Order: sequence, then C-alpha cells, then structure tokens
Amino acid sequence: MTAEARGSGIFARLARNLGWLAGSRGFTGVTSLAYLAIAARTLGPIGFGAFTLVLTYGQLIANFAQFQSWKGVIRYGAVHVTAGQPHRLARLFGFTATLDLAAGVLGAVVAVLAVPLAAPPLHWDAAQQQSAQLFAAVLLLTTGTTPSGMLRLFDRFDLLAYTEALSPAIRLIGSIAAWASGAGVGAFLAVWVSAAAVQMIAQWIAALMLQSPRPVFGRRGLIAAVHENHRIWRFMIQTNISSSLSVFWMQLGTLAVGSVAGPVEAGGFRMAQRLAKGITNPVETATRALYPEFARLVAEDDHKKLRHVLVRVCSIAAALASLAVVATGMAGAAILGFVAGPDFAFAHEFLFLLSIAAAIDLAEFALEPFHDAHGRAGRVLRIRAVGALVYLVLLGLLLPTLGARGAALAAIGTSLVIFAQFAISSMQILNRTVDCSREPSFQKTSPSVAPSAGVRRDPK
Repeated sequence: MTAEARGSGIFARLARNLGWLAGSRGFTGVTSLAYLAIAARTLGPIGFGAFTLVLTYGQLIANFAQFQSWKGVIRYGAVHVTAGQPHRLARLFGFTATLDLAAGVLGAVVAVLAVPLAAPPLHWDAAQQQSAQLFAAVLLLTTGTTPSGMLRLFDRFDLLAYTEALSPAIRLIGSIAAWASGAGVGAFLAVWVSAAAVQMIAQWIAALMLQSPRPVFGRRGLIAAVHENHRIWRFMIQTNISSSLSVFWMQLGTLAVGSVAGPVEAGGFRMAQRLAKGITNPVETATRALYPEFARLVAEDDHKKLRHVLVRVCSIAAALASLAVVATGMAGAAILGFVAGPDFAFAHEFLFLLSIAAAIDLAEFALEPFHDAHGRAGRVLRIRAVGALVYLVLLGLLLPTLGARGAALAAIGTSLVIFAQFAISSMQILNRTVDCSREPSFQKTSPSVAPSAGVRRDPK
C-alpha cells in the first residue's frame, strides 16, 4: 500500500471516529449547558455556588485518584493487536480494570476523610460536609475508563458515542425533575452521580460485547501484565499525574475563589469556566480519536506519516483557536445571560479571560497524545508539573487582590507556559525520529518483533 493510500485511510478513519465523537460531544455540550442553566436559575447565585464547591471538590479528588487507564489500554493494546497477541491483550484489560477499582476505593476513602479539612476554608456547615462526602465517594467509584479504552482500541466509536450520551441525557432529565419539584442542591448532586454510574455500567456492557478478549483477572494475570507491558506502571502513574495536573488549575481555581471571595463568585467563575471549556470540548473529542491513530503509527514505525498528521491537525487547531477568541469576545455576554440569567452578568469578564486560556489549550491539543504515543509520559508529566507550579505562583500573587479575575489571568499564564513547553518538546521528538529513520535498515528493530521499540529510544 502506498504512503498516499495509507494517509487517506488514516484520515478517513479519523474523520469517521471524529464524526461519532463530535456527535456525542455536541449532544453532551448542549445538554450540559441546559443542565447548568436549569441549576443556576433554580438554585440562584448562592445555591449554585454551594453546588459548585461540592461538585468541584469531588471532581478534584477523582482526577487525582483515578488512573487514565484508557490511555494504557490504547498505548499497549495497539502493540498487542499489531503483534497478534490476544492473551496479552486480555491480561492488559484485567490489569487496567483492577487499577480502576482499586483507585476508586482508595480515592473514596481519601475524599471522605479529607472533607473536615476542606470545610473551614470553603465555609461548609455540617450538612454540606455530609453532602460532599457522599457525593465524592460515589463519584470516585464510577469513573473507571478501561471500557472506553477498549471501545477506542477496536474503533467502536459508535458504541462509545451512544454510551457517553447517556450521562448528559440523564442529567438533563433529572435537572428538569428537580426544577419542577423545587428541589435543592442535594437533588442536583444526586442526579450528577446517578448519571455517572449509568454511563459506566453501559460502557462495560458495550465493551464486553466486542469480539475481543475478555479481561483476565487474578494475581497471576496482573503479574504477567506487568512483565508483558514494558514500564506500564511508570506509564500509568505518569499519565495519571499529568492528566490530573492538566485540570488541576481549573478545579483548584474554583475552590480558591470560593475560599477567598465566597460561593457566589465561585459559582460565577465555574459557570464562566464551563462555558469557556465548551471551546475545548471538540479538542477532547479530537484528542481521543487522534491518540489511537498516533499509537498505531508509532507501533508501525511510520514517523513520516505521523509528522504529516501532526502538522495538519495543529494547523487546523490554531485557526479554530483564533476564531474562538473572537467569537467569545463578541457574543460572550449574550451567551452568559442566555444560559445563566441576569444574576450572573458579573461573570462576563471571567468568561472572556478563560476563553483565551481555552483557545491556547486548543492550539496545542494534538501535542499531548503525540507525546503519549511515543511513550513520553514522563515528559508530559514534567510539562504539566511546571504548569501547575506556575499556576500556584500566579494564583497566590493575583487572587488576593483581583479575586476571580486574578484566577482567570493565572489560567492564561499557565496555558502559555504549557503550550511553549509542548511545542519545543514536540520539535525535539520529530527531529529525533527523523534522524532515526535515516539509519541503515539493519540498525533498526523490526516492528513485528518489538513494535514499541521506537518508543523506548528516549524514556524521558
């Protein structure tokens, strides 16, 4: 097959998968805005702020506790599929699923025990503490991503789209019921975690229906999976921490605003953040479709085509980022008023600043899956760690005097630092792979023997 034909096949498959995910994300985006609009208008600024702080607390613990197991499924699963090793694939699925369960249980315990420590700065009373404990515990037990990784690995993005649509649909229906009955914060939190639980169950059912090896559990399977998947522990830990740090500044910012400026401003900041994140929702969609393609190209040692795909998608992303900032600047106030109502007009400035940060994230969206596919999880971790450190410094300097505006400015600074690091690192990887591709053929390792050999050249 010629390079042109291979490239056409990749983009055709990518377009198909993006179509399924875009439809799912589009539905999710619309229903999520509707859900937030109902919650904001039903609870008012004070109640919505209280809801926001409990929700953000649970999500923050979940993001740090849960492994990004879907990345491990794709990163190592692509190698086993290419090599025709279904038994290793089954043990890999069992390993990541076990990690999901263990992380969920441990995270739930931590979330419950940490609430008394978080209560004083967040001004929680006894009832709010109990709600935060229950919400966080249930959320932690419903966030495993192994089944979604299995669906992506085998190109069943159609099933992934259907299952991902369940959660926002349930939240929308539940929020309408809560609004009609005049329910409070607790009802909206219950709707949120119920939707997460239904989605997780549906994804497992869909994954087990695939014509693929079933997960193998047990001590022997776990030990074998560790030996069969080179540095999987290191990869899983690094991708988990780097992913946590990627949203750390958003969630910490909301909690910090709540502790300094109170729940009302925290609610406005969260609303603006959610609307700005709507810009990057297509980014997450494309990232999840790109990662399997990058992993396949790395496993097949096709670095020329990999470079072509990366340059093409980054160029498109940069153009979309520019349009996103212009659109938000012109229509941001109208969008905020339409969604949340006039009581949240004070959050317009937050929305514009956070949309700039989101646009910068949009411009570099393909660079993280590019690193992960090359096994550079450690490098991604360092980039995210530097970004988190920069955010903490900027937040400490700006939040006391500027409030939520300072948190939004800190987000812009953080996004710029992360983008610069990813861009420089990506150029280094591209230059290195091009140099390796020029070596005599007898110096290369055959992909059929070690399809991940190209990943191991630079463990950093």
